[in-house]
Amino acid sequence: MKLEEALRIFRSFSDRTRLRIFLLLLDSELCVGELMALLQLEQSLISHQLKKLRQAGLVEQRKSGRWIYYRIPAARRQQLEPVLRDWLKEELMASGRRVKAIKEKQVCRIPSSCTGRVKGATRMKAPAALKGKKFKKG
Repeated sequence: MKLEEALRIFRSFSDRTRLRIFLLLLDSELCVGELMALLQLEQSLISHQLKKLRQAGLVEQRKSGRWIYYRIPAARRQQLEPVLRDWLKEELMASGRRVKAIKEKQVCRIPSSCTGRVKGATRMKAPAALKGKKFKKG
């Protein structure tokens, strides 16, 4: 790896959100809706960070229907995964559990018969802290 390439990678990982996205993608290919559910961040912020990761050559995309799925290229995975697994073992284990839970909910693949919407529409659930709370209007 050349120095400029290493600098580009380390700059990308200097942002907490980009590093968290990369760690989640180490576990599984994900769409923006799944990343939103996992990170509890807005779509625009996640899309911006994915753009930065793509520009650094750390993430690639694949379109399937109306969804775009993001993954780490095989060459990058082989190059960076061993290092990150040693450094961030506990974070990766927690990320893996979160990814599994979100994949089971099928955030990006809700059948139209369940939602009454266009097939593939995303339905986000309220965070647990807000469930059952009543808010005053005004």
